[in-house]
Amino acid sequence: MARILVCCLVVGILILMDDIQAQKKNQTIDLAKLAKILRRPSLKTRVIGGHVTTIDKLGGYLVAMRYYNNFICGGTLIRDLIVLTAAHCFENRNVKEGWTVEGGISRLTDSGVRRGVKDIIKSAEFRMTTMNMDVAVVLLSRPMVGKNIGFLTLCSTPLTTGKHLVVSGWGMTHPDNTGPDQLLRTVTVPVIEKRFCRNVYRLSAAITDSMFCASVLGKKDACTYDSGGPLVYDRQVCGIVSFGIGCASRRYPGVYTDVHYVKPFIEKGIKALLTRRSGRTKIKAPKY
Repeated sequence: MARILVCCLVVGILILMDDIQAQKKNQTIDLAKLAKILRRPSLKTRVIGGHVTTIDKLGGYLVAMRYYNNFICGGTLIRDLIVLTAAHCFENRNVKEGWTVEGGISRLTDSGVRRGVKDIIKSAEFRMTTMNMDVAVVLLSRPMVGKNIGFLTLCSTPLTTGKHLVVSGWGMTHPDNTGPDQLLRTVTVPVIEKRFCRNVYRLSAAITDSMFCASVLGKKDACTYDSGGPLVYDRQVCGIVSFGIGCASRRYPGVYTDVHYVKPFIEKGIKALLTRRSGRTKIKAPKY
């Protein structure tokens, strides 16, 4: 669902995995439950450290993904029929007809270009317990075209430590909230050295080759309900908001799916979806 929000008690030895497995109904952490047992960072804006923007200023590539009209995740238009997002958004939400994708909006209450979902391909390697290969490609029912609609290309080069990228979404505006914000926000964050990221997460999650970390610790980050949205460099989608411990934590950076690494899966997924749409002989979903 949304970017997984976890704060950890020192005496609890980082309960991320137990909480993820326990949430069978919504496949996300129970914020009300955690509020009673965990101390949250006293931060006031999401995207953390960012600013309000509009979809036209952003470039039109960000879309809102809803399940039975409830906002769940962000996504990225990479073709007029194809959206790139996170696999965890679809956990326990398997009815394709329940999904709609809306583009060209700045506020979640706006009316934009809305499309149904015809098909979804998730990586076969994805598991909620590991968050490895947290990537999915979505085929829309009709092309997404219209006012304030734009597209991004897939990341063409590996990311390097310190490179600055832009993340945007409708993430929570206060750590005690339980729903998305209505306003679109954006923030620029640097890529953090993977060795450092693996070290700080070592007791709670394995930072795999399909992941990278980015944030300004304690100041700038994505948060809950930014999930599935893009991390952008030079009009390329290079990351997908995946998970993290807290939001703008002073210790734990945000974790993103590395689009350059999972690019072979994405490209094969697009081919499979468009082949299905055209009515030609079906091909199997890529086994990554």
